[in-house]
Amino acid sequence: MGARFRFIHCADLHLGARFRGVSETDPARAEALRESVFASFRRIVDTGISEDADAMFIAGDAFDEETITPMTRMFLVDELRRFGRPVFICRGNHDPHTSWESSMPYPDNVVEFGTEPERFDIPGVEGAEAVGASFADWHDERNLPSMIRGSPDRFTVACVHCDVDNPSPEYAYSPCTRSDLLGKGVDYWALGHIHRREVISERPWAVYPGNIQGRSFRETGEKGAYLVTVRDGAVAEARFFATQGVRWHDETVDIGGKTFDDLVSEISSRVPRGSALRVTLTGSGDLDGMVRRPDIVGLLSSRLGCTVSSVVAETTPGVDLDSRRGGLDMMGMVISRGDSLREGGRDAVLAKLRDNPVLKARIDAFEAMSDEELLSLVDSAVMSLASRMEASR
Repeated sequence: MGARFRFIHCADLHLGARFRGVSETDPARAEALRESVFASFRRIVDTGISEDADAMFIAGDAFDEETITPMTRMFLVDELRRFGRPVFICRGNHDPHTSWESSMPYPDNVVEFGTEPERFDIPGVEGAEAVGASFADWHDERNLPSMIRGSPDRFTVACVHCDVDNPSPEYAYSPCTRSDLLGKGVDYWALGHIHRREVISERPWAVYPGNIQGRSFRETGEKGAYLVTVRDGAVAEARFFATQGVRWHDETVDIGGKTFDDLVSEISSRVPRGSALRVTLTGSGDLDGMVRRPDIVGLLSSRLGCTVSSVVAETTPGVDLDSRRGGLDMMGMVISRGDSLREGGRDAVLAKLRDNPVLKARIDAFEAMSDEELLSLVDSAVMSLASRMEASR
């Protein structure tokens, strides 16, 4: 019988982080986002307690450099005391030493790894150990995983903040490769530093949980932590659970055939209330004029219950071609010419393409298209020209 236990793996808490760009334009929103980071960690602790986890590993960047304050540290101290089970922490590049942290020590259930690899039994868990090492300074260039070894007769969790397979190692923090994680007697690498969730390997397990709260549109998707179950000395399950209070979304929506209510309904079906949202609108339709109004951001924010940061309108006006067909104006002539090409079929379309000195160079690609694809090109060209004419009226 090998080790049997459960543990939480999280990283990159960035407690107290400022939301640059939001702070300057919307201080109230920035404060709500800042609080969401603390709330996310509370949920992690709540989950650890409710799931009866035996330990927790925090793989670096618990804090956020210059924003660390006594209040921020006291929050973490109090939450780890509330968790009440063994906690193992390694420092990352955003975890500075302060002159006052010794006056706010972690509770007795917490171990912080030193700058050289250290090994500890996991209290209350038979046959399991924790190993790890902290950053020695803000830009530690040591290959920390290469320095770590596990015991062959124990289930070993290694806690380390590092940059695995960074394509630009000169800019990496504790740069290493996947091969550095192999053959070290480690059963689970609890990694931190990369804000994107990723399972690097399952033999052995090597996991980046990502950060616990997205901070910009570069950090979309669910954020949270892993609950890892070990049975008979092996990982039986590594389950991610989301804890973010605010999720960042980039959404693209086609306005074709939609009313404003339709637009709101479609976005609502994709994005939960309370999210941070950036919207790109495409296509042609009657909404073109409305989505270009200066108050569209406020309108969508109000209806969606989200913080909409921007609306990019890559749209054109809707044009009823049937009602304009046969007209003596320029649009009528464009529609008529398109109808003629359609009636002429494949040969007429290809002949027109050969007449164009730019498109002629790509004629082989056009000849490889089906009849349906060629006629679709005609329809798209007619609609594009008609929409531009309508917009310029």
